[in-house]
Amino acid sequence: MEAVLIAGATATVGGTYMSYKASKKAGKQQQEAQEFNAKVNERNAKVSRLSAEIKKRQTEQDLIDFDKGFERLQKSTAQAYRVNGFRADTGTPLTVMLDNAYEGEKEKAMIKYNSQIAQAQLEEQAIQGGMQADLSRMYGDQARTSGKYGAYSSLLGGVSTLSGLGMQYAMIR
Repeated sequence: MEAVLIAGATATVGGTYMSYKASKKAGKQQQEAQEFNAKVNERNAKVSRLSAEIKKRQTEQDLIDFDKGFERLQKSTAQAYRVNGFRADTGTPLTVMLDNAYEGEKEKAMIKYNSQIAQAQLEEQAIQGGMQADLSRMYGDQARTSGKYGAYSSLLGGVSTLSGLGMQYAMIR
């Protein structure tokens, strides 16, 4: 009977130790997974910020290209009127060119507006990515703490079981 109690005590100690190690390792692995997620979210935030900067510069170039194209249109329009014997700086030709200029400015304003909206959306994605990274780290810390508590709980449970076995052994003797 004594051998059975010793075997039980040994198994309890071994099982308690394994449970302790498993709980700590699980908490650490969950923390590492959350840290990986945080790094991915930070990377995505950087990409979003870079994309917003690229969008801003692309818009600046688009506006330069638009101005060049618009200038060619205005020159072509003026030339077409002059070829037909009209002065381009008075009457209907002037009205047409002013209307073109007005429409061109409206188009440029729309390009700027759409770009600002896209940049704001990309910045919001970056902010969300940063917040998600912080949240992932918090979850990781909680997982590690939970793993530690689980490990300590298994130690206490093992001590309690071992204590019960000790009392049984004392009763047998």
